[in-house]
Amino acid sequence: MASSLSTKAIKHFFFKDGASQALFRWLDFRLFVSQQNSKLASIENSNKTTLSATDYLDAWQQQVSVAAPSIAILRIFSFIAMVIGFTTMAGVLNVNQHALINVWIPLALFAFLPFLLTLSSVYFSLLSSAKQNLQHHPILSWLIHKLKLERFLPYKNLLLPWLFWQLQTAAILFTTSALVSFFMLATFQDYRFGWSSTLITDNASMTQLMSVISWPWHWLLEAPSAELISQTRFSSPMEILPVAANDVWWMTLVIAIIVYGLLPRLFLALFLRRQLIKQLRGNIQHSGVLEQFIVAQKHQASRNPVRSNNDWRNTDEVSLPEPAINLISWQQPQLQFTVLKNLGTADWLDDENWLKSAASHNDKPAWIVVEPSQIPTGELADCVDLLQQHNPSVSLVLYPIDKEEPRFEQQKKSWQFFAQRHQIDLKEGIDRV
Repeated sequence: MASSLSTKAIKHFFFKDGASQALFRWLDFRLFVSQQNSKLASIENSNKTTLSATDYLDAWQQQVSVAAPSIAILRIFSFIAMVIGFTTMAGVLNVNQHALINVWIPLALFAFLPFLLTLSSVYFSLLSSAKQNLQHHPILSWLIHKLKLERFLPYKNLLLPWLFWQLQTAAILFTTSALVSFFMLATFQDYRFGWSSTLITDNASMTQLMSVISWPWHWLLEAPSAELISQTRFSSPMEILPVAANDVWWMTLVIAIIVYGLLPRLFLALFLRRQLIKQLRGNIQHSGVLEQFIVAQKHQASRNPVRSNNDWRNTDEVSLPEPAINLISWQQPQLQFTVLKNLGTADWLDDENWLKSAASHNDKPAWIVVEPSQIPTGELADCVDLLQQHNPSVSLVLYPIDKEEPRFEQQKKSWQFFAQRHQIDLKEGIDRV
């Protein structure tokens, strides 16, 4: 970001209503700037030399309404998660009144299963190489459709982390609601816990297993003793146990739900939120969109503009994939063929580091595969410039193309103008037969 811009004030403008509002305010701003006509009508007659960056942003906000996701749908989604958690716990506790409750059932539903799902969420949201591919995330695709976020799909590197964060928030509400249900019902009813298992056939194994499960809080509460486990097995003769014995079971259950079901989700949600804010701040600071926006506002139209004769060169058709070419995709992680690198979906600093590294320097020509419906951006122009410094030739390839699409010719002209401006060849990609 240029030094003349107040970085702190600009970040405050976007983040003044929280992380979620900051994300969609920024994405709406990027979509506005990417339009062919991104000038603000409200400042046409203003003294533009005295306006600051935040003045321009305030004028933009007054003219454009931020298309944040429907708060009602998010609240309904959260409410459903809470209702499911509450009713599931109530059902487990009351499935068979006047009988012992098998402690394995609530442990499995509210502690172990959520813990496994948290581990899978860590992998899919942070570690997987396909974390930006919606084909691997049907739940996220469903949420995008329900929240009407399709327009933001070009910025999946920011949108998907936010969705992962929202899913963890809903899971936290599910577990919290289950705990509330337990304490509400246990206050007015007397529940007794025991255990039964087809696979665990002796008390010694159960005692050892409970010691392992209870190890994280052994300093706070002792694990169920061998005597208690022997007395509360379903196949054992039922004896009247002291209240303290049953207290060990329900306290073990509650702590297990907190330690395995709630805290990992909470830590993951906080980490995802922190990563989103860090990535969003970096995107705001390094994208160049703000400079592009302010330059467009300060630009004075000529009284005698040079008119284009639209004498575009015909674009060549090429077959994809092409073994003799290094293919690089732009915001297309779902391509069916292998590419050297997919740019535009991760953090810009990561892309910039790769473009400056030896991995992007090759003797073979480089083709950047772009989708015709995408909008040429300043980040793509920067990628083209960096690739042209260390590669013998760089071309843009429109793929996949549908010439029957009514907007294709207009989209093509937009890319032709971009290619002409940055002195790069433009081609049309077709599938290799």
